[in-house]
Amino acid sequence: MRIVLRRTVNVRWALVQGKVAFAEKRVAEHAVVVWAAERLREGLETRAEQLCDATAQGPLLGLPPVVGRRLARVCEDLGLLHLDKDRIVRLTPEGERVAASAEPRVFVPQLGAWWVFWAEDPLLTQPLLRIEPGKEPSAHKERQARNGERGEARRQFHDLPDTVAALCDERGDHPPLELPAASDGRPVRIVALERKVELLRSQDRLTVELTFEPDATEGLIQLRGRVADRSIDATLPSLRGRDHAHVWRTLLRSKGTEDWWNPSSGKLQVPFNGLRDEARESFHLQMSFRTPELDRLGRFDDTAVDDIPIEPATLGDAQRWFEWLLERRAESTQWPEVFTANAMDLMQFFPGLDVRAPAQSDFTRGLRGSERPRAAYWHLQAPLDLDGGIS
Repeated sequence: MRIVLRRTVNVRWALVQGKVAFAEKRVAEHAVVVWAAERLREGLETRAEQLCDATAQGPLLGLPPVVGRRLARVCEDLGLLHLDKDRIVRLTPEGERVAASAEPRVFVPQLGAWWVFWAEDPLLTQPLLRIEPGKEPSAHKERQARNGERGEARRQFHDLPDTVAALCDERGDHPPLELPAASDGRPVRIVALERKVELLRSQDRLTVELTFEPDATEGLIQLRGRVADRSIDATLPSLRGRDHAHVWRTLLRSKGTEDWWNPSSGKLQVPFNGLRDEARESFHLQMSFRTPELDRLGRFDDTAVDDIPIEPATLGDAQRWFEWLLERRAESTQWPEVFTANAMDLMQFFPGLDVRAPAQSDFTRGLRGSERPRAAYWHLQAPLDLDGGIS
């Protein structure tokens, strides 16, 4: 039985001034960092001019030493390494990531105005959804807004939300941000953002969906909806620390039915009288849960879990269930051997329970009742009448 929990997440949108780094193909800088990483690991002298030195197996052979020094300073500006004069003393965490990658990709900062889209939800590993070049209003529109002309609204500035400010990573100490709503799917690094931002109105809504498959040890997270006119259907990193069994017990506890669950059989113990016919036949039912809540993950929308395996709560429930199924089997004339075969077949659905198959005559008499007999009665009675059955 699959458990699916959903809720809606509001998207926030702001125009921000700052510096954002995008991964670009930089073969020369990548070569410098790989070379420096190897020499530092071996404890060798690592000077910028050696990048052009054959004895040091530098990657810039044939170029003057000034090129090596200039490129080393570029790498320092990009946050890849630290220099002491012209000596490379160590790589930054970002430099270590670049050196370990076979792809010559380096994050290059760009200064400007940015449209930033984010959402806050415990299931999101980080709140940033998308970032793209923004556009400041013209000076003419700014003047009109200040003077209240032509219905132009005056711009409102607010403090940068803490959740977005916390994403700034000037030194490249943290892995780049994976954006589920990025236009090109590439990760980014926010270097710095100004503290005052213009909050814009966004009508975008996202649905975050947490799914636990049977026997799963972690939850699958999907993000669906629209951000900045872009349709989103992204798979996020799996939720660990919660498995299907834990979440299922939490749901049952919220409904006060945790004691109904039989962990040894993996079935819900239910009374016969409270079941619908389709559940009695299939031995599965659907259960609804109103705004279920998971610890540290918040509340979710109303949900229902389908295909929950069930079994009788008591021996009395099992006997009534068995006889109900036995009657349902009487869709055609029940010769004694057919009746016996049906009874034996149905007993397998009640393992470990002392369900007793009644004699055909006793079972038929019980169906007669005071009202007009149902079809099953005649299908059971006809063979008995041929053998001089009951009156």
